[in-house]
Amino acid sequence: MKALKYYDRKTVKMEEVPIPQLEDDEVLVETKACGICSSDVMDWYREPHAPTFFGHEPAGVIVEAGSMVKDFQPGDRVFVHHHVPCFVCHYCRKGNYSMCPSFRENGIYPGGFSQFIKVKGENVRKGLLILPPALSFIDATLIEPIACCLQAIYRSGISVGDTVVIIGAGFNGLILTFLSKIFGSQKTIVVEPDEFRLKLASRLGADEGINPHRQNTIEAIKEVNGGKLADVVLVTPPFPQVVESSISLVDRGGTLVLYAPSAPEESFAFPIYQVYFSQITIKTSYSASPLLTREALTLLNSNRNDINQLISVYPFSDFEKAFSAVRHDKTLVKVVLEF
Repeated sequence: MKALKYYDRKTVKMEEVPIPQLEDDEVLVETKACGICSSDVMDWYREPHAPTFFGHEPAGVIVEAGSMVKDFQPGDRVFVHHHVPCFVCHYCRKGNYSMCPSFRENGIYPGGFSQFIKVKGENVRKGLLILPPALSFIDATLIEPIACCLQAIYRSGISVGDTVVIIGAGFNGLILTFLSKIFGSQKTIVVEPDEFRLKLASRLGADEGINPHRQNTIEAIKEVNGGKLADVVLVTPPFPQVVESSISLVDRGGTLVLYAPSAPEESFAFPIYQVYFSQITIKTSYSASPLLTREALTLLNSNRNDINQLISVYPFSDFEKAFSAVRHDKTLVKVVLEF
C-alpha cells in the first residue's frame, strides 16, 4: 500500500509499505479521506521525529476486523481517533485526558495519510465512531479538529452574554468563531489581517472583524463593545509576539486561551502587574478526548453545510500540491486529501 512519510520541511514522500497485520482486537480501515492539520506542516514539531509516517484526521471503511471485535464489522463507515486516554488515571479523573500517559502510547499505523490504517484495540474500543449515512468521508475528517476547538471553548469558560475575541481566522479560528456563538457569545470579534478570511468569519457568525494592520485593535474592540475589552480571548497563531499583544485585549477577570504551541525555545514577556491586578486567567488547550469527538460528530452532522464550505479537496496523488497549498495559499482554509 502507499503511505506518506515526512522527512523535512521540503520533503514528503509517497512510499510503499506492507498492509499491516492485525491482532485479535484491532481493525483495518481503508482510508477514504484525511485532513491536513496545521501541525502536519509545523516543522519544528515534525522534524525531531522525522522520518515518520503521519496524518491524524482520517475517515474510511473497515475492511477487516479481529476475532475479538464485537461492535464493528467490515463495511462500517468510521472516523478514526488517533489518541485515546485510559479514563481512570489521576489526570483522566480530573478531566485532563490529553495529559494521560496512555494518550500518546496508543495510536494508528502507519498514519492517516496511508491507504490502509491499523487501529489498535484501545482506539477501537474508545475512539472509533460510526459515521451517519448522510455524512461524507470528506466532511468526517473535520471531526477531530472540531473536537480540539470544542476543548478550547470549554476550557475558556465562555458563558452566555460574553464578549469573545478570536485572534486569527484560519480553520481553527473560524471553527472557534462558529462555536462561540453556539455557546452563547453575545459578541464575537475576529482579529485577522486577511480580508478574505474576515469575510469567512462573518459568514460563520462573527459580529465584528478587525484588521490589525488598519486599525488599533484595542480601540476597535472598545468601540464595538461599549468601552470594554473581551471576557475571553482565544489565540490561534503560535507566535510569542501575538500572545503578548493578546493579553492587552482581555478585560478584568477575563480569560486568555492559547490554542497552538510555539517552538520549545520560544517564550513571551509576561506582564505580571497587569495580569495580577486584572485577575486574568491564562490557559492552554491541547488536543481532544474521545468524549469530545462524539460531541463534534453530532455538531458536524447538524451543521455540515455551514462548515464544509471551508474545505478544499485534493486527490491523494496530488499530495505535493496539497501540502504546498497549505503552506502558501492563503485563500485555502482547510485542505483534505481524498483517496
